[in-house]
Amino acid sequence: MKYFVTIFIVLAVLAAGALFYAWSGVYNIAATEPHWAMTASFIEMLRNRSIKVHSKGILAPDLDEPKLKQTAFPHYHDMCRFCHGAPGYKSDDFSWGLYPVPPKMTSGYIQREFSEAEIYWIVKHGIKMTGMPAFGNTHTERQLWGLVALAEEMPLMSAEQYGKMVKTMNSGEKDHGHDNGESSDHDQTREEHR
Repeated sequence: MKYFVTIFIVLAVLAAGALFYAWSGVYNIAATEPHWAMTASFIEMLRNRSIKVHSKGILAPDLDEPKLKQTAFPHYHDMCRFCHGAPGYKSDDFSWGLYPVPPKMTSGYIQREFSEAEIYWIVKHGIKMTGMPAFGNTHTERQLWGLVALAEEMPLMSAEQYGKMVKTMNSGEKDHGHDNGESSDHDQTREEHR
């Protein structure tokens, strides 16, 4: 019995210490102040394991289908490129102020680090406290997989190839709409969160 009381007291003291530390405001929450190496390693492990576990069982469609990329291209160019860049396009300055800084799609890091299913899961669900939003409520499955297909191709794509896709998109005057102009599930979800 004495053993359990000792464990309880130690846990209570640790919890009280953690609460006091948080309440004191000593921890610098600024995006300009990087995490301690130990904290960053733990968060990276937590992120990678969570993505791996939650994306299990997701099967990718044929990502080589050309129209899949065409469907997603306006979405990538109008949204994702500002943080992740694109061939011939640097990411916007604001993305360098995010912590962690969003990985560049042209570097190949994301494609080496994560499988297609894992990239899909990230695009659909986002990642908490990173600036990576969840697009599952605003985009169709086809658009989400198209974004995965584009992500897979980005490190191999030249600025000229990307520029041609931008011209094609602009000449078609396609709207970056999320559906056929009808009210989307996203609108309903947004209302529910207000």
